[in-house]
Amino acid sequence: MSGFHAWHGLVRPAIPSIVQRLTQTNNETESIVALQALTNLSLQISKEQIEQFEPAIHICLQRLWVRGEVNVHALRLLLNISCCPDMVPHVLAAKPVNGLLCILDTDKDEILVRAVTWLLCTTTAVEALGISINALTPLIKDPFHNPHHTLFYCIYGPKAREELTKRCIEMYNHPNKEIGIKCRRLIETLKAVPPFPTPIAQLDRL
Repeated sequence: MSGFHAWHGLVRPAIPSIVQRLTQTNNETESIVALQALTNLSLQISKEQIEQFEPAIHICLQRLWVRGEVNVHALRLLLNISCCPDMVPHVLAAKPVNGLLCILDTDKDEILVRAVTWLLCTTTAVEALGISINALTPLIKDPFHNPHHTLFYCIYGPKAREELTKRCIEMYNHPNKEIGIKCRRLIETLKAVPPFPTPIAQLDRL
């Protein structure tokens, strides 16, 4: 067993404690250390660990910005969590944050690559698993289960979807080819995701 896997096995039982510590601390250094630890531990999330990692989603979204800059540590963890298909519904049902797509405004390629990759990974899961807002209803954290108060709506709602499409097209010819390629893939994948249901469409289903 490699040193990393040995460490991984020893630390995994501490996931709940790390998540709890992350929710309680306002110390930036402690927060970074906890986010980094959870990022390393989230490379392979088992079904049994979904409940343990779920609180980290809200924390990542809460701390997605630090002093007006994208928090790369929170974004890395959010990306890892979203690479686990079983976690994606929990991510999309989470309470949204204002200006989510502002993560694409950064001029730092390191952050932009991760931001686009996260959106691509999440959208790919939505398309592949056929995730709809109706399927997310039991997981929605909003006390009134309002589908408009979800991350799903913040990404795939009519206005957000239009904005995401526009921003991706603008980055087709980005100097960083990886960003351009992933933006094209994101647009193609997004086409396969059904539009967010309108109130009239929802009434028709009743």
